Amino acid sequence: MNKRILSLLAVLAAPAFAEQPEVYLVASVQLGGSNLAQSIFLHEPQITTLEACQEAVRVGQRDRDWQHYHHIFMRDRFQGFTGHLDYRCVFATQRFSAWNDRARYSHPYLISIDEQANLQVERMPSQAQCATRLKGLVQARQAISRCAVGNQSLL
Repeated sequence: MNKRILSLLAVLAAPAFAEQPEVYLVASVQLGGSNLAQSIFLHEPQITTLEACQEAVRVGQRDRDWQHYHHIFMRDRFQGFTGHLDYRCVFATQRFSAWNDRARYSHPYLISIDEQANLQVERMPSQAQCATRLKGLVQARQAISRCAVGNQSLL
């Protein structure tokens, strides 16, 4: 009987815990002059504020040594092209699988970040369908959204 009650409480409490926002770093690279982009979602449990995230980005860019949010930007894959790199510290209630630099970027996403730095990610069937969906959004939402492919799964 006690196990049933505890199990029921755990099931009921799970959505409350899942909804707690965590700080993520969204790192994106966009191929210059195109709508092609790749994004990764990095999380460091010890970084709990946007300010701490922004400081980690500043130090990582300055020192070219990412102690937090460790990742690799493979410039050799962009030979002959311009890649624009963008870092955004955000709050996310959604969770993502771990980033692996060797995995294929085969998950198209519609990514939105509002004025309060809240992240919303929607899995799309293809990049083309994402672009169509993006064009159909109201102007205010369109301004804070982009399509990108990732190699992480939305959990």
